[in-house]
Amino acid sequence: MARTAAVLAIAAVATLGHGHAAASDSMSRFLDRLAPHTGAIDETALRGACGADATCGAQILAAKLGPATRLEPASQPGTDVIRWVETQASLGPLKDLPDGVRLIPLLRFGRKALPELSAALEGAEGIVIDLRANTGGDFERMLHLAAILIGPREGAVILHDGTRHERRDLRTVAATAHPKIEAVLTGPKTASSAEVLAALLRRYAKAPILGERTAGKDYLLHGVPVDSHWRLFVPGARIEVPGEILAGGLQPDGALPSALLAGLAE
Repeated sequence: MARTAAVLAIAAVATLGHGHAAASDSMSRFLDRLAPHTGAIDETALRGACGADATCGAQILAAKLGPATRLEPASQPGTDVIRWVETQASLGPLKDLPDGVRLIPLLRFGRKALPELSAALEGAEGIVIDLRANTGGDFERMLHLAAILIGPREGAVILHDGTRHERRDLRTVAATAHPKIEAVLTGPKTASSAEVLAALLRRYAKAPILGERTAGKDYLLHGVPVDSHWRLFVPGARIEVPGEILAGGLQPDGALPSALLAGLAE
């Protein structure tokens, strides 16, 4: 009886030790971080191919989860890179067009985008927002910029994540100028959050979209750490702007008018 109890005790310790090791290896930690964004994954098959190597597992999943999924190096920026990101302007050079209209190239949704845009609106009777070089970025900051441009709107964006639907409002921001948005310029590089902004401006500010069809990225991306060297980016919630079609790219209302092209070339 005593011998049986001793064997059971040793087996329990061995099981606990094995479970702890399995739960703490790199593959398990990676799959735990990934699970909220992808649902169940066949861990047994993945371990059969890769063991505990999370990078190997991420490479397999990047190929299986569809073209929107990608595996990228996790950059470790130095002091110079961090300083450059913090000071990098979100707007390109402004240009005053006829009739009090100001062209505002919104290149990115950077750290200083909000005060930069507020300053750019001052004194303008109308504006043209140029998103042709904007490939997207911070979704929350984009929503704040949209609120500055068009004011508060309830349910302006809907995020669809499986069976869950989340309505996102444009919230009231500090009082600022709201010049008329004469047009939004887009092109094939206009993607992600920039496409959503263009759609919001057309839907709620009645601003025509001029130029070329956008990239068509109508979903959020989640960056899941694999280890200290790699991140796996997987598609998350699908983005809807009621009344607009983001999938396949926003269809413009027209080409860039020759008068505006001449102004851009000067």
